[in-house]
Amino acid sequence: MKNNTASLILLFLIVLSSCSEKHGNFSKYEWIVHYNQFNDDYSKLENHQRILFKNDSIICFSKLTGESIKFPLIIKDSLIVFKSLYTIIRKGEEKKDTIVTDSLWFDFKKIFGKPLLIVKHQNPEYYDVLTASVDNIELEETNNFLSIINFKIGGLQIGDTISLQNFENIKDKKTYDGSVVNLITANPIGNENIEVVIIDKKFIFSIIRKKITLSEIDNIIRVVNEKVKIIPDTIKKSKPFYREGFRWLSKEIEVELIKEDKYQYYMDQSENITIEGLGRYGSQLLRLKYIESAKKEIGNSKYYELEYNNQILQKILKNTGNNSTQSSIIE
Repeated sequence: MKNNTASLILLFLIVLSSCSEKHGNFSKYEWIVHYNQFNDDYSKLENHQRILFKNDSIICFSKLTGESIKFPLIIKDSLIVFKSLYTIIRKGEEKKDTIVTDSLWFDFKKIFGKPLLIVKHQNPEYYDVLTASVDNIELEETNNFLSIINFKIGGLQIGDTISLQNFENIKDKKTYDGSVVNLITANPIGNENIEVVIIDKKFIFSIIRKKITLSEIDNIIRVVNEKVKIIPDTIKKSKPFYREGFRWLSKEIEVELIKEDKYQYYMDQSENITIEGLGRYGSQLLRLKYIESAKKEIGNSKYYELEYNNQILQKILKNTGNNSTQSSIIE
């Protein structure tokens, strides 16, 4: 009986020590939040970062006074509870600061060799990725909620380290909001059916597989269904691009298996041209241009494309990258 009691006490102390070490990640290290913010004239979205958690506290800033204030973290298993300072700005009213109580689920992970703090809001569910102020730390990992799913397409997966010497057709890539400036696109040498987006010229960021035949569709659907455990949305064929296929979408994963009838799209465009504003000669030239484009697409409408993005892994790659502008032509 005494031996059993001693064993239970020892087990309790081990568990308590393990939990204390993992929660010690908040006290021992500084955790940096990354965010985008428009510049003063709202002409450009810029990348910013600052220390959010330090010494078991959250650091807040007042937009009213410009001063910082710390609030202690209350750690409950996989949850942190804390107070936050927000500056309320309403048109026609004076700015004022308010303090609210908030909470986040947290998980400490080492991914791509980087120590990370993943936090998740409770409602709505939204992940954010914080980086440590230094990389070479003794991180105690947790297993609170995060489960990474990754797909391999054409022998490549998001996060793979690559050499540009193994790729061709390298071009610069812009995002719709300009928030990511270190992206390029390329094809593996000798394989134009695989197109990848590369970040920092060394990591796979997203993958597209082209020229997929109808006979290959069923197996792709089964593999994705088994991994992500969600029913795909069916995209019904519709104008103007006559897109159809399947989409798997969660807070982490986005996979699209799509085909388009670009031949029919270009033929529709050629038939919808009017002479108003173009004149008879201009409208004829534009119609011929669309018809030539349609001819180049003959036979392609039978093929599907598979595009894969992973919001969590991509956010990690963005937040741990150098965020400097990349060029496929000059360094």
